[in-house]
Amino acid sequence: MTTRPVRSLDGVRPESYDMSHDQRCRGARLVASAAKDVEDCALLLAMLGLDPADGLEPRGA
Repeated sequence: MTTRPVRSLDGVRPESYDMSHDQRCRGARLVASAAKDVEDCALLLAMLGLDPADGLEPRGA
C-alpha cells in the first residue's frame, strides 16, 4: 500500500452554502462510505466544507 502525504487545506475556503443539519449529516456519511481510507475521507469532507462530526446524529434524536 502506498501512503500519500497529507496535504494541508488551511488555505482552502469553500463557498458558503446554507445546508440543513440533515443535508450535512447525509453528505458526511455518504463521503465516509465512499472514501478509500481515512485520509481520503478527510480530504473529501474538507473539500465540501464538512466536518466529520457532521455525520453524527444529534443527541436525543
